[in-house]
Amino acid sequence: MCNRPMCFTIPLVVLVLASCNISRPVNKTLSPPSDTKRINIEIKNPSPYTEPLSLVARYISYSCQKKRISGFDGSVITEPSYNVISIPMQQSNAFWKAKVALTGGGSCKWSLSEVTLGIEYIDATHLGKELVPGTAVGAKLAFDNDASRNGQYASAHGDLYLSPKYYPFISEWNLGEKTKELSLLGKERFLQLRVYETTEIKFHPELDESKVVRYIGIEKKIEGARSKIIYPDGNIGAKGEIFPDFDKVDKMKVQ
Repeated sequence: MCNRPMCFTIPLVVLVLASCNISRPVNKTLSPPSDTKRINIEIKNPSPYTEPLSLVARYISYSCQKKRISGFDGSVITEPSYNVISIPMQQSNAFWKAKVALTGGGSCKWSLSEVTLGIEYIDATHLGKELVPGTAVGAKLAFDNDASRNGQYASAHGDLYLSPKYYPFISEWNLGEKTKELSLLGKERFLQLRVYETTEIKFHPELDESKVVRYIGIEKKIEGARSKIIYPDGNIGAKGEIFPDFDKVDKMKVQ
């Protein structure tokens, strides 16, 4: 039987250990073999007011695995290690290009798991003096089953040509410190694709600024107050609608 102080100390120790990573530091140095296949990525910037995101590649290693203690039962869980890097892109007019190695090599035998790319507004004032750039859009491309394990990734075989359409989306936040953000509205914020036998990826988005969608947030938390969506034709979204209907905007004709 333990005394009272010890009875409280032991659970505390267990909680601390539950979050501990008991693996040694992983060597994240990449050293792609000279004969490795490389993915050619090209992004076309659709506007002088936008710019491609930093290209992010995530590599995975099953050779240098991590071990951690489960917070549920104290068992040791072994997991693969991840290595996330930003890859610089070379600009030529409206086109930005980069090459990404499929095999990262190194002592941990890194291999490409996922690439994230996209565009974002870098200047918003052309659509309103008080506007600031908001959230980005783009694509997440999984190269293995680990990256696509949430089951939400559609399959794509061979080289990719992606040309999603986007519209300006202005969000006005009126509670507390008021802000007005300019983001991009697409069918999906980030396309999610599990790619196979892909060596070339072209992301050429279209931006149509003739249709501007607005979200107006409430100014006070009072009964009956609600946010609203204003579509390019001036119509107000249905009650309770908190995000625009992309298909409605896409089919809409405005003068």
